[in-house]
Amino acid sequence: PHHCIKLIVSRGVGGRGYTPPETVNPTEIVSVHAIPSHYAKWQQAGICLKTSSIRLGLQPLLAGMKHLNRLEQVLIKSHPLPQGFDDWLVNDIEDNVIESSMANVFFIKGNRVITPSLAQCGVAGVMREQVMIALLEQNMNIECLPVGAERLIEFDSA
Repeated sequence: PHHCIKLIVSRGVGGRGYTPPETVNPTEIVSVHAIPSHYAKWQQAGICLKTSSIRLGLQPLLAGMKHLNRLEQVLIKSHPLPQGFDDWLVNDIEDNVIESSMANVFFIKGNRVITPSLAQCGVAGVMREQVMIALLEQNMNIECLPVGAERLIEFDSA
């Protein structure tokens, strides 16, 4: 079976408040996890997304970064999915599609591949970059643009 590695790096234990200690002793946590068996089926058949009622706030200073303060994602994942859905589709407070609760998204329109802009919020996942590199190597046109939820019907597939 295939596995993935999760690496968490923090600045370590601090005192009271938000100011970091003068001497930082980073904490590193490494864990190995089996890739869920249903991922292979999802890759072949696709998944069904339900739009989350929880929206991401805008914070361009943290946009794209994966960090340990993703409280909105924690709230999103705490809601059970309705029967027949595999994951949450997540919009920002301006109703732009940003990501799913556990992955980045790509949309196809003709020979164009569009992925939502993560300039204001969202996580630029490790695989997002790899997919973009692979698409560019195949001479595909890829664009990072705001994708309003109302535009979803314009795409050939996602």
